[in-house]
Amino acid sequence: MNTTPGPNTESAAVGELARLLPAPHVPDLAPVRSAQLKTHLLTEAASLHPAPVRRPASVRRPVRRWLLAVPIAATIVAVAVVAGLVLHGVSQDPARRMPTLIAVERADPGGATLLLDRLAATAASTPAVTIRPDQYVYIKSRVAWTTQGNVGSKPGPRILDPIHDREIWLPQAGTLQGLIREDGDTPLTVLETHQQQTNLPTDPDELLRAIYADPDAQGLSSPAAGAFNLIGIILRETLLSPQLSAALYRAAAKIPGIVLVPDSTDAAGRHGIAVARVERGERTEWIFDPDTLTYLGERSYLIQDIDGAEAGTLTATTAVLTRAVVDRPGQTPR
Repeated sequence: MNTTPGPNTESAAVGELARLLPAPHVPDLAPVRSAQLKTHLLTEAASLHPAPVRRPASVRRPVRRWLLAVPIAATIVAVAVVAGLVLHGVSQDPARRMPTLIAVERADPGGATLLLDRLAATAASTPAVTIRPDQYVYIKSRVAWTTQGNVGSKPGPRILDPIHDREIWLPQAGTLQGLIREDGDTPLTVLETHQQQTNLPTDPDELLRAIYADPDAQGLSSPAAGAFNLIGIILRETLLSPQLSAALYRAAAKIPGIVLVPDSTDAAGRHGIAVARVERGERTEWIFDPDTLTYLGERSYLIQDIDGAEAGTLTATTAVLTRAVVDRPGQTPR
């Protein structure tokens, strides 16, 4: 007698076993990945029907009175290129696109003041950089800000621009004009000097009063938000003296609502420790190297769902790549 099961017997056994066992588990997408795919789908759909864009009030480009500028003649740009000066073009490198959603990092309400004290002490001990009146402060950074499109008559998704390079040449003093070069934009001339822009008191209390009173700190949803925004701009695009740098950190420690974020990432992908503040559900972080305490850049993102945008939506990212002193606008350091 043959006791070996035939094909029909095996199929019946497998079918019976499959019927008795529960259906296999299919894992769901992680929440962040699901949100990324959803945002990507919305972005692609919006790109098929371009519409005028507007920038949310909470997202501010680094434009101060000293950056009010006018386009320069195209011939000046041509001369700069002929002279061998490097003016970078628009980068479409996919590596320069940040994720639209990031993790909402935890924050420590009690650690920001201690970090700012360390930053002030470190800044005060840093050697000063000498700048002649006929020289320029050069700063190169990598930046991206948020725009918001419309879908029909309703606001569309908030979309982070591609990360691109920004260069600025600030004249130290005198009647010299500086230069701004931002990828995709016409070069602009700067109407105020670096010396005027950094002519601030070095006493922290006096400095904070001056910042609160500055028109560039007005217009946001609270005086504290305006002061935090203005200090962030000064930290990003100036070459500060040790005394003023230390005073800025000590003044920032007096702004209500500041927190410490143990891990943040700038537009160049560098990790650091951050001093941050939340205003209307959006957190802005100043990022510093955890070892040297050097300023790296800034990052802003939502920490809660707002107007159809999900918590973790990145609204701004920057990274300072170079600070130097040069002899003329358009010149880059070796």
